[in-house]
Amino acid sequence: MTTWQDRANRALVMFEASDSDEGDRSFQIFNHILDTNNFDDFISKDFFNVQQTAGGLPDGMKFEDFLGSIAGRVRTLLEGAGFDEELGDDDFRTSALSFDDVIRQHIRFLNGVVHQAAPGKVHVNLWNFILAAKSEPRSIYSIYKEFLVEA
Repeated sequence: MTTWQDRANRALVMFEASDSDEGDRSFQIFNHILDTNNFDDFISKDFFNVQQTAGGLPDGMKFEDFLGSIAGRVRTLLEGAGFDEELGDDDFRTSALSFDDVIRQHIRFLNGVVHQAAPGKVHVNLWNFILAAKSEPRSIYSIYKEFLVEA
C-alpha cells in the first residue's frame, strides 16, 4: 500500500529539476511536508465561501472555527484518490501542482480584497494569518515569502 510519504517522494522526483516557479514551489512543498515536524495545513477548501465572507461569519462562528473548516492538510490529501499509484505521471503531476495553485489562488484573492476600500474583517484576518504564517519556518506558507512580496 502506498503511503503519503511514497507519494510525496514521487512528487519530489518529478519536480526535482523543474523549469518553472510552480514546479519549484511544489518541490519545496513536498520536501517541507516530509519533515513531520513541519505544518502541512493551508487554506484550501471552499473558495466560494472564502469569497463570500466579506460580510462576516455566521452568528456564533469564531474565526478559528472558520479557519479550521477551510483548511486542508497536504499529507491527508496525498492519501486520497487523486494520488493513486495507478495514476500516470501527467495526471499525478497535475494533482501535485494543485497544492501550489490553490495556495496562490487564495493569496491573490485575499491580497486583492484587503487592499481595497473597506475590506471585510474575515478577509483581513485570513490575510493576516497568511502573513504571520510566512514567517514561521514550519508553516507551508514560509515557502511563499517571495511570492507574497509580489502579491
